[in-house]
Amino acid sequence: MAVIEQRYSKSGATSWRVKIRIKNKPTVSKTFKRRTDAKHWASQTETSIFEGKYFRYIESKRTELRDVIGRYAEDALEQLKDPYTRIQHLAYWEQKLGDVLLADIRPSLILEVRAEIRRSRSNSTANRYVATLSALLGYVAKELQLIESNPCLLIKKLKEPKGHTRILTGEERVNLVQACKLCTKYAEMLPIVLLAVTTGMRRGEILNLRWADINFTTERIFLWSTKNGETRTVPLVGPALTELRIWAKVRAISNEALIFPSRVEGNSMNTFHLDHAWRLVKNSAELTDFRFHDLRHTAASYLAMNGAGLREIGDILGHKTLAMVQRYSHLTDDHKHDTVTRMSNAVFGESK
Repeated sequence: MAVIEQRYSKSGATSWRVKIRIKNKPTVSKTFKRRTDAKHWASQTETSIFEGKYFRYIESKRTELRDVIGRYAEDALEQLKDPYTRIQHLAYWEQKLGDVLLADIRPSLILEVRAEIRRSRSNSTANRYVATLSALLGYVAKELQLIESNPCLLIKKLKEPKGHTRILTGEERVNLVQACKLCTKYAEMLPIVLLAVTTGMRRGEILNLRWADINFTTERIFLWSTKNGETRTVPLVGPALTELRIWAKVRAISNEALIFPSRVEGNSMNTFHLDHAWRLVKNSAELTDFRFHDLRHTAASYLAMNGAGLREIGDILGHKTLAMVQRYSHLTDDHKHDTVTRMSNAVFGESK
């Protein structure tokens, strides 16, 4: 309930003090020179308090962006299978907007920073940076309730080119495998790259593998928590199987231990930090315009070129819909032709 009191200073000047007392809420007060201003503020503030917005706004005027980045990292990043890219993005936003109050982070300010990113990076990369900030501010709005809404939701995404599909040539594959073998500083890279090329597993799926997920007898990998939330099994064969058997000779005793743990001493519960090691082997193999995720495209393409249908590729890679694997449809044309030819020959006899 708002109470407006008229007050007089020693000089005789008149002012109007508003006090708002609401059960189970802190008392709020403010002084105005004019009674009309006091009444207007009292009405707006009462409504804001009842709607749960007022104290949230006050807190957002006291809290800087950097203050919530640390909380977000503790509460949310640990749940991600591969948080390193998001960590890099957050470090950038902290550098640019770390000292900005939450109440002052508006779409226009975010767009200014995005424009800076676009000067040296692609539209796709700029969109990923904004997506990371959106995840953070969504957490601030929903979990911490420090802001009323997420300003990133008001920003339209930049137009991106069609899906990037880059696959290794035969020569590039040989060079990459050789670079991994020569990278003795990061011996993990050989089994990691071979797993990516032969299974099409996502980066996070590989890095989060535990020894309990591997069955060397049945030659299977069990993925219990995938990107789309489903469980799937992946065949473990060829050089990936061979290298993983070798890697198992120096494995941790516990079946729950990560296959590729962090190199940081005392931090074995976290996954191997791939980025630096990947850059080393990629540069050594002289690969250009190639990302680690392209190893997944390479695996799918190899499957298509060796007779796998789109549904089989989708099952192996863990795609929920065939639309996700349509980009490889042209690679299955020869297989379709051979299949129809075998059917025709069986039904009508060999064509002359």
